[in-house]
Amino acid sequence: MPASLRLVELGLKRREMTILKSAFLCLACVTLSSCAGGHVADIPHWMGGLPADAPPRRGSPGYDEYMAKRAQEAARPKTEQQQPK
Repeated sequence: MPASLRLVELGLKRREMTILKSAFLCLACVTLSSCAGGHVADIPHWMGGLPADAPPRRGSPGYDEYMAKRAQEAARPKTEQQQPK
């Protein structure tokens, strides 16, 4: 006997089943997004992750060093023509 017939025998109507399926789908999406959200930096660039030259995130080990270097660069006097690096 198909599963849908067994559910009808249990007294669940089509509308109730649609609501139940939608609730489970939403729950699955919320659960998966919370699991995968923190691991985007671990994904290779070719799969949509961060590129290799992306600056470090706040709280990561190299962040303070990066910000200090950036502050030095910003404090350096600017000339009209920059010398190529």
